[in-house]
Amino acid sequence: MATIPAPTVIRAGTPGKSNPFTILVVANPALEAPWNSNTFVADPIATAAQQVNFDNCVRYIERSLFTGLPSQSELILGDPAISPHIRLLSLFATGLPVDDAHAFAAQDGVSNLLVARRNPIRDFLISQNIIADVVYAISASASHQRASAWFTTDDDGGPGVAFTLDGATLSHRHFYLTPGTVAMHHTATSLTAPHEFQHAVSSYTNGKLVDLYVDSPPDLNNKNGPPVQPKFCTVNATGFLSDLTRGPLGYPPTWRSFHCELHDPSNPAIMDNYWLAPAGVPEVCQNDRVTRTFVRDRLLAKIAR
Repeated sequence: MATIPAPTVIRAGTPGKSNPFTILVVANPALEAPWNSNTFVADPIATAAQQVNFDNCVRYIERSLFTGLPSQSELILGDPAISPHIRLLSLFATGLPVDDAHAFAAQDGVSNLLVARRNPIRDFLISQNIIADVVYAISASASHQRASAWFTTDDDGGPGVAFTLDGATLSHRHFYLTPGTVAMHHTATSLTAPHEFQHAVSSYTNGKLVDLYVDSPPDLNNKNGPPVQPKFCTVNATGFLSDLTRGPLGYPPTWRSFHCELHDPSNPAIMDNYWLAPAGVPEVCQNDRVTRTFVRDRLLAKIAR
């Protein structure tokens, strides 16, 4: 069996801390093709010839998460209160078995979505003694290029920082049972990595950040009507208004969904269809107000653990 190297440290995170908030980018050894078929094929990314593509993708992820893209407006991890405390690792290995345990991504059978396989990723981290709060599994699939993500399964029996959402008490938990997971093609560009990161860092039990470019069920960043209610939600003592028009995109007449007020009403939200930014520059898109607050508060809680 091939030797699995230690991860490469791209950013070290908080000096002296044994468990800083960590993002791992890993070359996907095998693809389940199609998803839920228990059939596995080698992913081309995990070959020596593809390492340059993997390394380029790692650099893109770092730039896009830490506000390094041209015209990028939303800080996310570029916030100076957060960026020094984030550890970023990459892991590239060749020759690993093409099997269930090493298939970190799958090809959806009815679309061109790559789908992260949460349990094999979780079990691989445990076997390698790696703590990673969010994991990107990078693929070079010839047929599936769209990214997707799963939320974090929080350790709700452990510590965290409590907050209230419309009067209900939730918690930005310090630790996870299963990390947030992303399956992404090495050719991803623009705000793809930040968009998927925000899905992945959110929580099944303490607030999910859902897609706003479809008519989604209600959760932290989406509510259902009709009609659109003027008040969106209250987080702790702060009230948030609704986006009455969905910025420049408009709500389709058949939708029940409505969203939180935008920081920049001239452009879509990052969790919406940022590709439709009117000036053709998706990187200028920002989070809506509740998403920005939630992501920042959650990261601040986690880096303080």
